[in-house]
Amino acid sequence: MADTDPIFVADASTPEQTWEMLRVRITVLSERVWENRNQWPQVEAWLANFDGRAGFEPKVERLHALFLLSQFLFIGSAETRVLLRAVYRDLFLIPLIQEVRSSLSGCRDPKTVKEAVDSEMAKTRFLGVGNPSESGVHLLYFFRQENKLSKKNFLDSAAVFSSVINEDGKIERELADPDIERYIFVDDVCGSGKTAVKYSKGIISEILSLQPSAKVCYLAMFATQKGIEKVRATKFGSASAAVFELDDSYRCLSPSARILFDAPDHIDATVLRKVTLTYGTYLRPGFPGGWDDNQLLLGFQHNTPNNTLPIMWAEGSATHPWTPAFKRYAKM
Repeated sequence: MADTDPIFVADASTPEQTWEMLRVRITVLSERVWENRNQWPQVEAWLANFDGRAGFEPKVERLHALFLLSQFLFIGSAETRVLLRAVYRDLFLIPLIQEVRSSLSGCRDPKTVKEAVDSEMAKTRFLGVGNPSESGVHLLYFFRQENKLSKKNFLDSAAVFSSVINEDGKIERELADPDIERYIFVDDVCGSGKTAVKYSKGIISEILSLQPSAKVCYLAMFATQKGIEKVRATKFGSASAAVFELDDSYRCLSPSARILFDAPDHIDATVLRKVTLTYGTYLRPGFPGGWDDNQLLLGFQHNTPNNTLPIMWAEGSATHPWTPAFKRYAKM
C-alpha cells in the first residue's frame, strides 16, 4: 500500500488490533470504493452469521470472515464503464485495425485505413450473452454509450435469425441480415465458461452453419484462465479474450492465493478455508467455493457472480438463514 495510507499498515500485534485494522479498511472501502455498500452496521449483521458452526470460537470465525471481506474486489459503475471501453478498444478495435492494415499490405494511410475499418464496422454486430434480463445484455447499453457506437451496431440474439417458408412449404431458418460478417458477444465475467460453451453449441453453431465465413468472438471484462481457455476451444475461437484474466492466485482458498501473501499474523489459511467451506456447504452444498469452485471475491454494481464465495452473496432461506454482504440476484 502507498505510504499515504497508514490505516492499511497499522500495528496488528494482537487479534484485537488486527480486527480494528480490518474494520478501518472496510469502512474506507465502503465509502471510497463500494459505493457506500456494507457500512459497518451491515457488516456486523453479516458477521453475525458466523456463530461457531465451523468449530472455532465465533470471534475467530468472524475475524477470518472480516479478512475475506476486506479483500473483496468490487467493480462499481465508474469502473464498469472504464472496463467496457477497454473491452472495445483493446480486445476488438485494435485487433480489427491490425487485421485491416494487414489486408491492405501494411497500409499506413490514416484515411484509407479508417475507411476500411468503417466498412468492417458496418458489417459488425455486438450482442449480449444471455436473455435480455441478464447482465451480459444489460451491459450493452453502457458499452454503446462509452464507445460512442451506433444503435445499428447492436443486435438482440433473437433477431439474428428469421424464418421463411421454402418451396416445399416447410419453415426454414436463415440469417436475418446475411451482410453481417462479425458477431461479437460481450459479457461481464467468464467463470467456468459454461454459459459461453452453451452458446457456442447453440446460436454460434447455427450462425456458422448458415454462414461458414462469419467471424464470432466472445469478449469479457473478467475471466478465469480456465474459463476463457474453455471458450477459446469452442467455436468462439482463439480470439476470445478478457480485459483481466484471473489465474489460480485469485482462487482465495488455494495454496497460492494472493490474498494470503501479506495476510496479518492472526489470519490462518487452514482456519480461513474451513470457515469458508463449512458455511459455504451450509448455504450451497453443491458448490461451497462458488460455481465450479472458482473461489472468487468479485462483485459488480449490477450483481455478484455465483463464481464468488457463497458466504458473500447467499441470502439463505427460512431453514438456512443468512444475511449476505454483496447480495446476488439469482436467475429464476
